[in-house]
Amino acid sequence: MKQEKRYNLGCNLLLWWSGANFFFSFLILFLVTTGLQDCPLFAMVFTRDEVAQLPDKVIKAMNCLAILYNSYAVAMSVLVWFVVKNALKNKQRWAFWALLITVGIASIFSFVATAPFSYTRWQVNVPLALLYVVGMFLVGCEKDKKSGVIT
Repeated sequence: MKQEKRYNLGCNLLLWWSGANFFFSFLILFLVTTGLQDCPLFAMVFTRDEVAQLPDKVIKAMNCLAILYNSYAVAMSVLVWFVVKNALKNKQRWAFWALLITVGIASIFSFVATAPFSYTRWQVNVPLALLYVVGMFLVGCEKDKKSGVIT
């Protein structure tokens, strides 16, 4: 595969990551803020009986944290989309490093956060991590034509 095609495929995978992350985060944000559903982590970690025994303050606190986290995830998804579309596609080196550091840290800690609960969100975390890792790898393999250094 030609380098330019690989680079564009990597950018498109990162755009897919941004879109999928936006969709899941916005869906959770919408459901919790409208009161249609409590934080999805309850269903992943606890049985219905255990949730029913939790004090109302605990449920409200978890919903508050879900709203806080997912609002940041929505904002990060929009920013990633903007950076990929306007900077990374134009091969600006800072965009690669910014995405590598920020999304990389977020991806690592999404696994760390669910580790005590037997990685309950692996169905979401693994595909998103694969889109990110493969996309960044394909983008990172683009070599500067003059120096041969990975940008």
